[in-house]
Amino acid sequence: MLKLRSIALAVAAVASSSTALAAPAVNPYDAGTVQIYMSGASALRAAVAGLVLNDVCGGSAANSSTTLYNVAESGSGFTFNGNLWAITCRVTAAGGALVGLPANTPVAFFKSDAGGSAQGVFPVYFGDARPFVDVADLSKCAQTTADRVYTACAPTRNVRPMVGVSDVEPGLFTGINVPADPVDTDDDIYPPAGLSAGQQGELTIKPVVQTVFGIAVNTALYNDMFAKQGLAGRKDFAGNACTTASADEPCVPSIGYAEARSLFAGTEANWRLLSANAAKLDTQVNICRRVAGSGTQAAANAHLMGIPCNSAGVSPATVDFSSSAAPEQISAFTGKTVSGKTLATYLVDNMGGGAGNGPMPSGSTFVFEGPGTGDVVSCLNAAQKAGGYAIGHVSRENVPGSNNWKHVRLEGTFPSRDAAKSGRYDYFFESTVQWKTDYVSGLSAAQQAFIPKLAERMAKADSLARLSSANQNGVAALPDSYAGEFGVGTANEVTFGSRVTRAANSCQPVTAVK
Repeated sequence: MLKLRSIALAVAAVASSSTALAAPAVNPYDAGTVQIYMSGASALRAAVAGLVLNDVCGGSAANSSTTLYNVAESGSGFTFNGNLWAITCRVTAAGGALVGLPANTPVAFFKSDAGGSAQGVFPVYFGDARPFVDVADLSKCAQTTADRVYTACAPTRNVRPMVGVSDVEPGLFTGINVPADPVDTDDDIYPPAGLSAGQQGELTIKPVVQTVFGIAVNTALYNDMFAKQGLAGRKDFAGNACTTASADEPCVPSIGYAEARSLFAGTEANWRLLSANAAKLDTQVNICRRVAGSGTQAAANAHLMGIPCNSAGVSPATVDFSSSAAPEQISAFTGKTVSGKTLATYLVDNMGGGAGNGPMPSGSTFVFEGPGTGDVVSCLNAAQKAGGYAIGHVSRENVPGSNNWKHVRLEGTFPSRDAAKSGRYDYFFESTVQWKTDYVSGLSAAQQAFIPKLAERMAKADSLARLSSANQNGVAALPDSYAGEFGVGTANEVTFGSRVTRAANSCQPVTAVK
């Protein structure tokens, strides 16, 4: 009996020891850990996460010191649990060399996607603290892989972002593109005209990649567009008759610029431009857009509506334009409406109520302004469930998966990296990384080394090649990121290298430089 008791105690001791050791290899808040705080674009979060995880940390599988918080990676790409996430590791020798750090240096990279691209511009310049995930108490997270992957980490701590990332250059955030969150008082200090030329000059701004955008519709509208355009009479690339399941470009429905502009401006009271289904023509017009300050929305405003590039531009419809049951503003930082509704409840309330199964109201318009891309997808899904139609803005690195939406062609061309980099599809913009020059000069030597090197590495085709195939479809490398002519160079440069540019000016037409 004594022997059995001794064995039991020994087993318990081992179990206790294992539990004690089950902690991340890097404490993000240790004095020796290099902390980096980045805010801004949600559309580029997969590219940023891939750069940190794969290039700097050497990959999760190969580097046992790597820990992920509110983000996970699989063969189909990255998944994010909310808008605040982090990655920690001890950098590999190769990864450290990329960002100017010795091998084995502990690094903690924090990213806030909340509010979109403008949050990678204004707080970076003005020095406003933003919420980032707080992982000091892991009991407040769900551990999905021992020591390595934590999700549902809800606590936050407010920190000034050191560096920002934006789908478009900082100068495009002017007028209707300046953030105006209804509950975030920091937005109140942001000038309606955006940063002046002098203020922008205080930032170091680095163009990094070309981000491809697209127009998305829910499945019901997609199928009815397919029918109205007579696409069943066409052939796919294999010579088979097109169906709504066909992904080949000739089989995908198309929307024209004029049609898109009319719908997003809210001037269409029905769906006659896109559908011939009499049962749905007069159902509520649901516009699934992003909030002011979103880079995706700023790109849509510039490309589709001509704002702020054209003095005769057409204003996009906002929530104030809605005639649906219960429209109200949404806060990007609370993820709820001003009255406290969850976005799921808010969508149902404005699409027929009840359990969300319809019927969709008729004769009205609902403009949903989502804080993130996932919220736009939720809007498209909600319209599908309620038996109606919806149209919205979704960047190309996103794929429908099990959701009820698809990208459509724009003026006959399907959004893709290959179409964009060749100049055949021009709904793309040059994304930037920026930091306040004098602020970063006061950070530690390690942080000063890391930040510009991160931007430099993000622009490389080799970094984009490490993304999942889905994520790769939404980004291209800038023409000046590789030497030689278009279509010449390493395999990755040929795959990702673009021949066209806007020269870091979103209001400039696309020109071929290679």
